[in-house]
Amino acid sequence: MTLSTESRSSEVGEPTSLLVSSKRVIYHIFKWVSIVAVVTIFVSLLLGVVVRYVFSTNLGWVAEVPNLVFPWLTMCAIVAAAARNEHIGVELVVEKLPRLPKKLVVLAVNLIAMIAFGFMAVNGLDVVEIAGSQRLPITRIGMSWAYWSVVVGFMGLAVISFINIAMVLTGGDQSSEPQVSHGEEGI
Repeated sequence: MTLSTESRSSEVGEPTSLLVSSKRVIYHIFKWVSIVAVVTIFVSLLLGVVVRYVFSTNLGWVAEVPNLVFPWLTMCAIVAAAARNEHIGVELVVEKLPRLPKKLVVLAVNLIAMIAFGFMAVNGLDVVEIAGSQRLPITRIGMSWAYWSVVVGFMGLAVISFINIAMVLTGGDQSSEPQVSHGEEGI
């Protein structure tokens, strides 16, 4: 469910403004981690290609970088999109509901999402523990590094669902418009 234009304006109450600001901070943190991940993968693979074809040698660690960084890219992009309410949703029926049933649906969806994402994050800790003993052959970095992205990502999604619930309860979520159009608005 998405937030209305009114919930994003500076004239709303303090709790809603704080919640919107919190989602904005989450968005920027996860967006920048995603950007760093893309650049890291690109630079390491480019370096591997240059070294291979210019110096006729191989940098073995280059093949391990995507294994470590791509999960972070994926999970951080998912959280950033959720913070901006840009995930795919079928809202045809919800949009036609009166105000109170619409709020109840938004609350129910976000409550279920918060519980599910929290459950997945907690269970992801087991995977981190199991993967902690596995190390990549060249860099010797533990595979738990990659699996931490799942825990962090699902916790981020649970927090966003919690914020969405709080926004509905404080009167901030009235509509289902996306927070932004496609592309950046100059931030």
